[in-house]
This record gives sequence, structure tokens and C-alpha cells, in this order.
Amino acid sequence: MVGHGFAEEPSKFEPDDTGLRSVDHVRLKIDSAGRIVIPAEMRAAMMIKPGDTVTARVEDGEFRIVSPDVALKRVQAFARKWKAEHPDAPSIVDELIAERREEARRELEEANAWRKARGMPEL
Repeated sequence: MVGHGFAEEPSKFEPDDTGLRSVDHVRLKIDSAGRIVIPAEMRAAMMIKPGDTVTARVEDGEFRIVSPDVALKRVQAFARKWKAEHPDAPSIVDELIAERREEARRELEEANAWRKARGMPEL
């Protein structure tokens, strides 16, 4: 299909193992204000809709746009892979929860000591 993009045959986008999708190259025009219109298929693959906020950067001369949903999926996929490769690693989440519980216990002890010194009932 000439004029549709760089691919000879347009192909449907398929999700990879992270659930993220790819779309073949498409030629886009930049208007006089520097705007481009992102085709619907690309917006779907990027998990964006009108009004969403995205993050953009230029890396090695390429303009890259990423949505928060895509960034989150990438982080989740990385975490799943890392956890599978390091099954005996301690859980950072469990450590954080234990730290917060210990902090809450200390705060309660301090509050009860303060209340006891003033003749008030404990919490």
C-alpha cells in the first residue's frame, strides 16, 4: 500500500508479553505550528486518548512520547522479570510495611507515654 507508511503491507498491532503494542512506521506531517496528529492506531497502542498528558523527550535525534500507562506497564514487566530471576530476594514492599508498622508502634508508645504523664487514658 503506497503512501501509507514505510511498511509495504500495513499490519495489525499485536501486544507483546508485557501487553504493550507496536505499530509500523507511518509518515506524519508537521503543521506550521509544529503539531502532528497521532493516528488512532498509534494512540491505542500508546494507551492515550484526547486530554491525556504524556512525557516526551528527544533521544539520539528521535522524538519519543510515552504515556503514564505505558511507563507503568514497562516498570511492572521489569519488576516481574526481576522477581522471577531473583526469587529469593527480600521483598522491598514487605520491608517497607515492617518499617512502617514499627514506626507506628513507636509513635503509639510515645503518645501513650505522653498521655499517661498527663493522667489521660492510653490509646
